[in-house]
Amino acid sequence: MKVIFLKDIPHVARRNDIKEVNDGYARNFLFPKKLAEPATPQAVASFSKRQATIAEAKSTEEAAYKAIAEKLKNTPMIFKMKVGDKGTAFGSVSAAKITEALKKAHIEIEKEWIELEEHIKTTGEHTVKITFPYGIVGELKVVIESE
Repeated sequence: MKVIFLKDIPHVARRNDIKEVNDGYARNFLFPKKLAEPATPQAVASFSKRQATIAEAKSTEEAAYKAIAEKLKNTPMIFKMKVGDKGTAFGSVSAAKITEALKKAHIEIEKEWIELEEHIKTTGEHTVKITFPYGIVGELKVVIESE
């Protein structure tokens, strides 16, 4: 039976894929959970119309993420913290703090996109990698200064 997937199912199909699946799998699992719909001629026709809209929205969203990544490259985030004798800050800069600071600068990103191996605790300039959807990678300079 051919079905149109409405949601991503790991190791099976991605959203908007049209695939052939076993009848029982479709009737007993996919359809009751609203994960897929039958690929009838009418559904395939409406699906192809939706694909054009989806592709356009995707390209617009991708361009927006590229613009944000470019903006981040030129916008260093400065955090002022109390610092000990050895240059280690009392506290740290985490992904959540970076997200809050970016929100104050009117840049909206998800905390999960920020790739920090560990919280930043030393003074100086640090480069933080940010992975946006669609494989777009940006970098942000985080500067920690003493108060």
